[in-house]
Amino acid sequence: MGLTNESQIKVACLPSHQFQSRWLSALATLRYRAGNLDAYLEELVSGLRHGLGGSRVMLGQCLAPGAYHFIVSPELQPGEPENPDCWTSLAEDIATQKVPGLGVYPLRPGLAVAYCGVRLETPQDRYCGILLALRPAIEPFQTEDQQVLALMARQAVMAIQLERCCYGSGDSFPEATYPIQVAQDKLVSINQQLNQKLDQYRVELQRVSAQLQMETIAHSSLEQRFRKIFEGSNDAIFVIDPDQDKILEANPRAADLLSYSRQELITSTKISQVHPDEMPQLQAFAQTVLKEGQGWTDELTCLTKGQRKLPAEISASPIDFEGRPCILAMVRDISERKRLEAERKQAEIKARQAIDHLAEVGELASMIVHEIRNPLTTVLMGLTSFKKLELDDRFQSRLTMALDEAERLKRLLNEILLFSKPQALDCKPLELNQWSMDLLKSLRTHPIVAGRVVQFQPNPIATIVSADSDKFKQVFINLITNACEAVAPGDTITWEIAHASKADYLTVKIHNGGAPIPPSILAKLTTPFFTTKSTGNGLGLAIVKRIVAAHQGQFAMASDAKSGTIATVKLPLLKR
Repeated sequence: MGLTNESQIKVACLPSHQFQSRWLSALATLRYRAGNLDAYLEELVSGLRHGLGGSRVMLGQCLAPGAYHFIVSPELQPGEPENPDCWTSLAEDIATQKVPGLGVYPLRPGLAVAYCGVRLETPQDRYCGILLALRPAIEPFQTEDQQVLALMARQAVMAIQLERCCYGSGDSFPEATYPIQVAQDKLVSINQQLNQKLDQYRVELQRVSAQLQMETIAHSSLEQRFRKIFEGSNDAIFVIDPDQDKILEANPRAADLLSYSRQELITSTKISQVHPDEMPQLQAFAQTVLKEGQGWTDELTCLTKGQRKLPAEISASPIDFEGRPCILAMVRDISERKRLEAERKQAEIKARQAIDHLAEVGELASMIVHEIRNPLTTVLMGLTSFKKLELDDRFQSRLTMALDEAERLKRLLNEILLFSKPQALDCKPLELNQWSMDLLKSLRTHPIVAGRVVQFQPNPIATIVSADSDKFKQVFINLITNACEAVAPGDTITWEIAHASKADYLTVKIHNGGAPIPPSILAKLTTPFFTTKSTGNGLGLAIVKRIVAAHQGQFAMASDAKSGTIATVKLPLLKR
């Protein structure tokens, strides 16, 4: 007949206890029959031994101070124990609280065992024996095991009490005796209550087991997804324990990065082999990660199996792995990035050197232009004075040609001087609609512009930019005259100013419908000294581009057979 109470079963039925199904089953099979106390106690220690997973279990009834009658689990030790004195000593130490209920006990010289013991006490706190479980010291008992023993100890005490009540065996427990029929009726009632509770706990156990099974399936599915991410990552991923100098896990990319196999990394390769000269820095980095929850560095290198050093970028975070705090590190080889960065720095140095050289060339060009302009002015003055002389047609023609070439050389020198000088701007707020209309009035007298139709389309609202008016005149005079030269007399040139809604810049477009410019030539139009005109010098559009860029703007040319040629200038609006 099984003996227990509800509170004890609730404690023992905690789902976290790994043996709950075993000892619950053993408890459910216990049946006490009056007059069969030893058989009942043998079943109890046998079931408890099975529930605790192969431990040696014994129950000692205290016959007198320091004297015990031990019942040992039959599967391991039938009959009397071979070392009753040692076990009696352990029982007395637990009973008198010289040793705790859990621990390791020297059974005899050279032999120590893990033990778990619970005193057998009546409801009146009278000591009547001990319930012990023993097993090898390398597998100590847990608190949950002690709870199981406490539950079984109460079962044993109740059986011993009932036996003494029914048959009055000794004076160790001078409790009030009950008639046998009353005791049996009480045992039947307790047994019925116990069976009902056990049925309830079996149903609860089945529910918890089903829930654990579902959670296990979900966990397995989630683990598979993470494993796919881990295995398929393009970055090398390591789980490391810097304090133990161990690599605990690595993905295939990590093995490729260091030229080791995965098995070599997690079994025989130490972190100090990968960072032989940088372990202090790595340890400091790991401490930062554990303290702040994350970390990043590109100041460490990795040594491959072939002794090649790779500059690495490492992003890390803390992770619990196999019950201990570790570091999850994502490592990326940045050799190519470092190489490109070094090349970029070298290119910047060369570019600065080239700019310095160009500045020197520009200064030299300015000096040469000044040196040529002075004698050229003298030559022009002399040639102009010859026009007053009476010359025949042949000499007059040569004089005119010389004057034209001298004027062209003067214009070239002026443009070279303009191109070679830095664009020093005197910027002021400029309302571009009105300014453009004023400029167009003066341009209409130009011989090239006079024979063409220039349609000006201002923006519907005022557009104000910060600009150097004189420099802007050079830009738009050049663009308008180029557009007029590209079309026949009488054709139309369009000059449009537009501002898109909410844009912080405006657009000026000058369009002509002349013959399209081939793409091979279009790409070179702003190159200094490149020209397709017989009398051009190739500096006009180059100067336009430099002036627009100096105003933080953009200049572009587009041309095709359908749309014609469009010169576009984008300028930032003045912030009000």
